[in-house]
Amino acid sequence: MRKVKLAFLFACKAIGLFRIMGWVTRHRLRILCYHGFSLSDEAAFRPKLFISVERFEKRLQSLRRYRMRVVPLDEAIERLYARALPDRSTVITFDDGFHSFYELAVPCLKRYGFPATVYVTTYYVRKAAPIFRLVVQYMFWKTKRRSIALVAVPWSNDRSVDLTNSEERAKVVWECIDYGEQRCAEDQRRDICAELGRLLGVSYDEIVKSRSLHLMSPEELGSLPAADVSVGLHTHRHRFPADDRASAEREIAENRAELDRCTGRTAPHFCYPSGSWAEFQWEWLQDLHIKSSTTCVPGLNTAGTPRYALLRFLDGDDVHELEFEAALCGLSDLLRAMVSVLSLGRGVGATS
Repeated sequence: MRKVKLAFLFACKAIGLFRIMGWVTRHRLRILCYHGFSLSDEAAFRPKLFISVERFEKRLQSLRRYRMRVVPLDEAIERLYARALPDRSTVITFDDGFHSFYELAVPCLKRYGFPATVYVTTYYVRKAAPIFRLVVQYMFWKTKRRSIALVAVPWSNDRSVDLTNSEERAKVVWECIDYGEQRCAEDQRRDICAELGRLLGVSYDEIVKSRSLHLMSPEELGSLPAADVSVGLHTHRHRFPADDRASAEREIAENRAELDRCTGRTAPHFCYPSGSWAEFQWEWLQDLHIKSSTTCVPGLNTAGTPRYALLRFLDGDDVHELEFEAALCGLSDLLRAMVSVLSLGRGVGATS
């Protein structure tokens, strides 16, 4: 099915439909979304979360080739709702604030002269440790061992685990994550990771040394404004609960305070963690004096797009260049609309 899709997109590009749609949608705002970059094998581990710098540079070349105007987020938002947006305006955003963004993406953006925004979740900024949940998943993915014996580990009963069985593997992964997140302090989580690395034959010390799966340090964050990278809010612990306004507001308050300390600037824009949001939360954001918030919903933005539900295209190492270009020019929006109409028509036909 993927080959059929790519062949269709190739045909669309060959007959000039990409260029035509780019002209048709030239007044709409494109917002691109990235996360981390591959320092070693992260893109193979999580291709939706990480991207190689080589593939990312090809994306920037495409922006140049299609004559996209890359603008800062703050300017784009102001001009979008003032209906004064320059043609082919594009914003580049990054979520989470990985160290690999600082090490690989920032120099690349500088070479092209493109501004960007990074939404940073701040709990791990001062921890000098990889994100616990992610490193546990990574070590289980990376191990070459087919089974492990869990003996006297605090997060599991004594037993042997068949790592070739996907259900058993997933179960033990989440037992470890849940125990560490719910019952441990950070130093205890590091001990769990070190022990897990020994069991799996994966060096936790090497992961720490490489700063793979780490967030940026306070010093790295502080240097971003000089590199034409603005910093946005992404909550402190990467959660924005819809059932607890006080907790959600506290997440943003802690996030904002930490970013202010690191950058000396107040972050006015927000990104929902994990793309989870509800319309009633917009009032909360307005009361917190947040200017905009981005989602993980694909599409191009117009002046009619709610400022607290901005659309973005999520790019990653698993996205083909043709898919990226189709999203960039607006063809993907057209195809989604056509599929929606056809699906609605079939639904009406089935019930009439």
